[in-house]
Order: sequence, then C-alpha cells, then structure tokens
Amino acid sequence: MSDFHVARRERQEPTAALVARVVAVFVLFLGGLVLIGAGASGNRDYSWALFAAGILVIALAFGLPMRGATER
Repeated sequence: MSDFHVARRERQEPTAALVARVVAVFVLFLGGLVLIGAGASGNRDYSWALFAAGILVIALAFGLPMRGATER
C-alpha cells in the first residue's frame, strides 16, 4: 500500500487567499470547458488549437492546487 501523507502547514493561509485560489481554479476549469466546446463545435481552421488549449487549461486548473504537495 502507498504511504501518502499530507504535509501539515506551519501556518494556515488567510481565508481570503484560499477563496481567491478556489475561484481562480474554478474559472480556469470553466474556461477550459468553453475552449473545448468552441474547438469541438467550430469548423474553423484553428479549432484543433482551441481544443488543445482547453485541455491544457483544464490540466492547469487541476495542477495548481497540487503545487506544494509532497509525498513522504
């Protein structure tokens, strides 16, 4: 079995910073969904780029909260 533990923080961040981070990640996720939808529904020459950008933005939205996480 994996022995994964969350590293405890010495000092908790202010509530406003946590709320701002959650809102920013949510906006990134929704923006990525919009980009994927625009890329999948359009007949433009750059539809593939919109689709790929949407995937990258969603990956960024999932990756940002993991910044600073460690495995012991």
